[in-house]
Amino acid sequence: MNKQKAILILLLLPLILFMLFLYGPFLLMELLDSSWYYSEEVDIGSFDYNSVLTKAEKAGYEVEGSWPWPGNFSGFEPGDVPEVRESFGSAALVQNIRLNYNENSELIVFACENGTEAGIGTCIAVSNFSHSDPQSSLQLSEFPDDSWMLEKLGLLFGSDEKAPEKYLEALKKAAQNQTWDAEIQVNESPDFPAVYAYLTESSDDSSYDNYALGFYGYPKIGSDTKEVFLKDGSQVGSVKYFVPKAEVVTYDKGNRYIGNRYIGNRYIVELDSSGKVRLEIIMHVGSVRESIPEKEYRVFFREMFEEMELSPEVVGSFEFFHTSLMM
Repeated sequence: MNKQKAILILLLLPLILFMLFLYGPFLLMELLDSSWYYSEEVDIGSFDYNSVLTKAEKAGYEVEGSWPWPGNFSGFEPGDVPEVRESFGSAALVQNIRLNYNENSELIVFACENGTEAGIGTCIAVSNFSHSDPQSSLQLSEFPDDSWMLEKLGLLFGSDEKAPEKYLEALKKAAQNQTWDAEIQVNESPDFPAVYAYLTESSDDSSYDNYALGFYGYPKIGSDTKEVFLKDGSQVGSVKYFVPKAEVVTYDKGNRYIGNRYIGNRYIVELDSSGKVRLEIIMHVGSVRESIPEKEYRVFFREMFEEMELSPEVVGSFEFFHTSLMM
């Protein structure tokens, strides 16, 4: 799959370069001859992510990013895990679960990229980082102990008593015909609440690693966040979440262009399912020496919040910064 992606990128590269050559100067001019306002990220508390975006669309706003939801990303529902719901909201999904046998070997469960005819498939894999030759098969001696594997597979797929033995046998068979690691695909979703309880009980420390950063250092739309669980400084396991993020966009003028000149100021509400929100205004080309009265743009954002059925009062908690670039 990685090879196919690389070929696709190489095929698209000439088109991307041509588009940049054709439209790049205009995009650059817009950035270098305009002003904008932006706020720091504020946690406004929990809200119904899907409902907010549905109301935004019905109000006529443009919605960009991880939505409609679900359906545009593969992952497991976290189930009834209050810690995850409070941290990331009800729309977050689990991308993968890693259980560490030792510093070299781990058991990985993730949502298969291709899925199955019945829906999202579950991939189970065994990896060993001390396996030096990526072109050779993983040896059974490089597997974790059978007792550990059966215990962890039972934790992940405990609804069927025979599943752990069946999956372990399938992994060992797959190792003979695959390279680097052993991987199988099943139709059963993991019991994430049970796995999360095991990770929290087996660790004495945990931390989040959000490594998908965008402009201004904020998470990109649809960010990946990994929660790592440690015991005496060694990793017990980790969970990678997908936190859906979207931008709600509108303009302060119905007609955005007069002739070829862009006149509208673009108002953006960037929000994710965990309750974090950032506000931004990108002003029209030629606005370097212009500004918007604070009362005016706060009223505008309050109206947006009202139409999305978010509390308009929280707009007062955002601190705005104003900057501009001129050619």
